[in-house]
Amino acid sequence: MMRFKLFFLMIGVLWETISAQQTGLWGDQGDGTFRNPVIAADYSDPDPLRVGDDYYLVASTFESYPGVTVLHSKDLVNWTTIGAALTDLVSVDSAYSVKRMERYNGGAYAPTITYHRNKFYIYVNLYTDGFYVATADNPAGPWKSQFVKDKYGRPLRVTRWSDPCPFWDDDGKAYLVSSHPGREYWYSYIFQMSEDGTTLLDADSTHLDQKNILYQYPDGGTVISPYHSSEGNRIFKRNGYYYLQHIEFTNKGMGEGTYIFRSRNLFGTLPDGTPGAPGHPGEYEIFTVEKVKSRDNLRLPGQGGYVTAPDGRWFWMGQFTRDGAEGRPPCLLPVTWIDDWPVIGVDIQNMEGKMAYQLPKPVMGFPLFVPQSGDEFSEQELDPKWMWNHEPRKDKWSLKERKGYLRLHAFPSVDKKGFLKAGNTINQRYMRSDTTVVTTKIEIEGMVRGQEAGLAHFNGGKSYASAAVCLNQGIKRLKYEMNGEIIEGDSLPANQKVVYFRTCVGFDNMACFQYSTDGTEFKEFGGVYQLKPANFRGNMIGVYTYNDEKEAGYIDWFHYQIVNSRLENK
Repeated sequence: MMRFKLFFLMIGVLWETISAQQTGLWGDQGDGTFRNPVIAADYSDPDPLRVGDDYYLVASTFESYPGVTVLHSKDLVNWTTIGAALTDLVSVDSAYSVKRMERYNGGAYAPTITYHRNKFYIYVNLYTDGFYVATADNPAGPWKSQFVKDKYGRPLRVTRWSDPCPFWDDDGKAYLVSSHPGREYWYSYIFQMSEDGTTLLDADSTHLDQKNILYQYPDGGTVISPYHSSEGNRIFKRNGYYYLQHIEFTNKGMGEGTYIFRSRNLFGTLPDGTPGAPGHPGEYEIFTVEKVKSRDNLRLPGQGGYVTAPDGRWFWMGQFTRDGAEGRPPCLLPVTWIDDWPVIGVDIQNMEGKMAYQLPKPVMGFPLFVPQSGDEFSEQELDPKWMWNHEPRKDKWSLKERKGYLRLHAFPSVDKKGFLKAGNTINQRYMRSDTTVVTTKIEIEGMVRGQEAGLAHFNGGKSYASAAVCLNQGIKRLKYEMNGEIIEGDSLPANQKVVYFRTCVGFDNMACFQYSTDGTEFKEFGGVYQLKPANFRGNMIGVYTYNDEKEAGYIDWFHYQIVNSRLENK
């Protein structure tokens, strides 16, 4: 039997607070202020929502299971993970299963969450699979999900669509905005939608599944942004104006940046002053939130969403892309309305705001939390802060076989291709701080021939590094692996019952592994590993076991701890 103990320690050195740049400090500072990013982890494509005094946030998950993370907050700064919207991805396509594991760089792209007639809706385009909607009475779940249907009642199983955003107008009519990325025909479209939010009334699945065409009404919605590379769609209404926001990622349209269209009419206004209509849109006024030379020069957080406070204040929560191992972390900024245009940021000049890294908390008086935290595995259900690399094999993990433990059983990786094809790898998002330390303890006396188990860093299917123990020919041996390159370590004494692995990461995202046989004295093991994002994903820290010889062996994992700066969750 093997026992497995994990400590996740994140320590932020108490630097002098510098508001002009990102540091290893982030989130709630415990003094009435917060630092951006709000969460220094890959909660990419964030979309916030307020219902009463509660805030909710959804983020993209790509190949991870369950799909579309749902978080809750009372102050927009301290977030806890409460659930996920898509809990049966294998029913969508077997590519999400441990038998295939083929949804790297696919799956659940940017979602949106809204609340309409006492029901929560999450819309997400599974980039490789189609338009999807999930509904729930409680944002913690359970969620009921299904394909959005076309006008003929067929599921919109179409590929390469992204970034949907719904809108219900005052008269109850519903609409959905979405984009179709591509080299030649990358535009945003607005579709008429049934009032129950399940059907696009001017969409034909056969038409929308075609590639390299400009989609045409009444089978492909209406192009609302005639500018190439529009994405990151948001649609809302305020003071009688309809607002349609998008981002452009190339210079084939208005240039890289964020833009807002507005009109007193949803489909724009025609030259004679009459409203535009589906298939015949009019013109919009255009406001440039930010225009840049490239995404590397972003001055403000990009793709995200607006959210209001009960007292009427507006805020923007958007991702800041810096190509770091933390992926695209969400940042929070105030919004100032000037001439009925939303201006994001602080120190506004000439209708353009600036980034701020330290600000007063929007709401005071609530305790400090982070979405990644300790776990004693004492509950009957797995805490929603955990994710799996693709959908797990349910008969190979359990919280009930041994009370207070998460048991992971080993089985072969897909086609015996190793770690990135090893099913039932369980993980949380890496949270970048001044120093991040993760320590694992494994009892190895129950290992079987061919089994490997350990601690790993990995991203969206391109790179990984792991420290593990393997059992072959009766010998227990340490193993370091980085992207297929293996360094064999020391063999362990035959009577050795435990081994500890540790990864240490600095703010520069340089990581190294260590090991110990007693949990006190650690030795460096393997090389230095540069954490990187890949396929739109930040880094994950996970625990895994697999056996490419047979389905045999297991590990028991029974503790998890995290400390971040002045915060300690146990």
